[in-house]
Amino acid sequence: MLVPVSVAPMQVLLVEDNQIDASVVLGRMRHFADMRFHWVESLAGCLAFLSVHRVDALLLDLNLGDGAGTALIDAVRAAAQGAAIVILTGNDDEETGLLSLRHGCQDFLVKGRTDGPLIRQTILHSILRHRLDQARLAAEEKARQGEQLAAMILHTAPEAMLVIDADDKVIRANAHAAALFGHGPEALLGKPLPILVPDLPADAGETVGLRRDGGFFPIQVRVGALHFGDESYRVVSIQDLTARKVAEAESRLHGEIFTHAQEGVLVTDTSGTILSANPAFCRMTGYELDELVGSPSGFLRSGRHPDDFYGDMWEVLHRDGHWSGEICNRRRDGDVIPQWVSISAVRDANGSVGNYVGVYMDISALKRHEEALRHMAHHDALTGLPNRLLLADRLDVALAKARRTGKMVAVAYVDLDGFKPVNDRLGHHVGDSVLIQAGRRLLDSVAADDTVARLGGDEYVLVMQDLDDDQQCRQRLSQVLTAMAEPMRFTDEDSAISITASIGAALYPNDDADPDTLLRHADRAMYQAKQEGRNRFAMFDPQLDLQGTLRRNTMKSVRLALEDGQFVLFYQPKVNMRLGTVVGAEALIRWLHPERGLLPPAEFLPLIEDDSLDLAIGEWVTRSSLAQMAAWKRAGAVIPVSVNVAASHLLSNDFAGRLAEILAEFPDVPPRMLQLEVVETAALEDIGRAREVLEACRALGVSVALDDFGTGYSSLTYLRHLPIDTLKIDRSFVLNLPDDADDLTIVRGVIVLAAGFGRDVLAEGIEKTEHGDMLLELGCELGQGYRIAPPMPAGDFLGWLAAWQPEESWCKPSA
Repeated sequence: MLVPVSVAPMQVLLVEDNQIDASVVLGRMRHFADMRFHWVESLAGCLAFLSVHRVDALLLDLNLGDGAGTALIDAVRAAAQGAAIVILTGNDDEETGLLSLRHGCQDFLVKGRTDGPLIRQTILHSILRHRLDQARLAAEEKARQGEQLAAMILHTAPEAMLVIDADDKVIRANAHAAALFGHGPEALLGKPLPILVPDLPADAGETVGLRRDGGFFPIQVRVGALHFGDESYRVVSIQDLTARKVAEAESRLHGEIFTHAQEGVLVTDTSGTILSANPAFCRMTGYELDELVGSPSGFLRSGRHPDDFYGDMWEVLHRDGHWSGEICNRRRDGDVIPQWVSISAVRDANGSVGNYVGVYMDISALKRHEEALRHMAHHDALTGLPNRLLLADRLDVALAKARRTGKMVAVAYVDLDGFKPVNDRLGHHVGDSVLIQAGRRLLDSVAADDTVARLGGDEYVLVMQDLDDDQQCRQRLSQVLTAMAEPMRFTDEDSAISITASIGAALYPNDDADPDTLLRHADRAMYQAKQEGRNRFAMFDPQLDLQGTLRRNTMKSVRLALEDGQFVLFYQPKVNMRLGTVVGAEALIRWLHPERGLLPPAEFLPLIEDDSLDLAIGEWVTRSSLAQMAAWKRAGAVIPVSVNVAASHLLSNDFAGRLAEILAEFPDVPPRMLQLEVVETAALEDIGRAREVLEACRALGVSVALDDFGTGYSSLTYLRHLPIDTLKIDRSFVLNLPDDADDLTIVRGVIVLAAGFGRDVLAEGIEKTEHGDMLLELGCELGQGYRIAPPMPAGDFLGWLAAWQPEESWCKPSA
């Protein structure tokens, strides 16, 4: 079975204080899986984000509320940890963009003139340009390092070293060699090697050396090739074996220091470009030597150290010539390893630094326990309660446990009533005491396995686990309110402070949301408790909230959007992977929202199901798709298009009649070029009615595909009776195909089933080359997915069609 290689997406930070501009950029970049976007609205937010996270690139607006111009660029570059910077300028402000390039940025984009692919391409080019600039500067220094490198190696080697030229004469020797053979260091230069080592092995082995006094002694020799420019040399490392003959154990230890050393050694030039590394370093990092040599040593950085860490390190190196300490570097496989590193500067005869040598020890085993303790130390400094980071971990664990046990989890947002007046009137020391006592009371009010966290100020969060029902949750919240309302006493026994709390709670899985959303829902319910009079709790009702307010607002907005022409269609290609041909496209609706940017259908279509608006949108999609096919046909391209049909639309009155009327509006488009995609669950709502409608549609000439096959009932009886031309394998089965044996069995079964019933089969969700490889091996040739192409505007489709090439492995003939 093929094993996929997971590639982490590039991290991109958008710094934009205009929410509309930010929404447009984020909307256009939503579908590029190789990039993950983060958004902040100010310089302060940018600096705070970069202090915690490492990014590959930044999109930077030059006019922020708390920074602008070149001063803004300087501040961001100082914190960006080597990331590429792309400037966002106004529509008529290219001069500012050019100025930013001269000030060290990699590129600029003009707002309003960029689409998603251009933004993505600009970011990729900027990152590549930034890295190439760094590599180029380093490479310019490499040419003059040969002679210094040889001297450095000899200087730092723990044993006798000779460098021999092509005439077998000694041209370099270290002090160990001079002492070993009884010559002065300079006296060895020019001597023929046979005078010192009469019988030199070809590469490594034991032989004898000849001292100046004529005495022979046993030595261990290793010979390595060394090339500087057009000249070839040999490096002979020599170890005296005499001591080993006397004390075998000690001698054996000394004899294997070089070849079996556990410490890694890395040699760089003054700019940090790697010149050499020993085998231990290669094993430690997972890189081959040829991958390391020529690369900047900074590429090993894990991103866990701030820029000033490395700045301080280089300051000490420049001042003292030596630095040692802990560094976290990243291995080739992505794992981060902690290391104890000792770096020394190597100077030439004039005292100038020519190279740096680092000795690396892997201290992973020692750091694992320390990392665990550091993780557990994520607590609030005032109250000792878990902070937001630890709360996130605890909440993830609690939700996972709830999914296993079937129990409920309550996320309660607690805010103290009237805390600010107390803090202002009595002072911060009293306010701090109130916060500490409130935290203790919350801890005393919940179970031992529950979590009490402080988010900041007078805001706390409770994670209460193992609840049987919402009534038990209400009882516990009532107990918390009672405990919080008890007067708080401090040093003066005659004075007491009564502070109540308002609590909002979201109950999982009634509110089946992710952790962040549960917190937002609990926060919203807490404000409801505040509005209802405080000293009470309110339960968040996801059904009333989402299906009520959101549904009404969304339906109103969707109706206006349809009237104003705010909807557009994107088209995702469908291809024959083995033949390398495009067989059609799927029309996918998008909402070009004037404020939120481009919205996917999942954000509005589910909220208008079973409404007349569903029918209107369905007919708009069909009519727009036929118009686009006519336009492509006039341009010389025949591209069949499939449209998704909702259950309410398919089973509505006279669906086939309305479809016939729409087809008649486009006489240049043959009906066979249109395909209706019906989800399996929709077709099964009324199997008899669905069959009649689909047969009437096929009589018009259109074809029918059963979408998301396998996610519903997948009854053979239904499949046998429904007039279906194509089965579409749901993407959920394809995504984990290389790793999940169950998904592999399901996909194989669907393909065999389709063949048995004489249906075509097409797989969705092809996001990796191996997805296509496995599908072709299973007998499925038709597919669509982001590895082929993402959904794209109609204007981009013909350009993509002209340039698209299938994966080489897909076009290989089947065995």
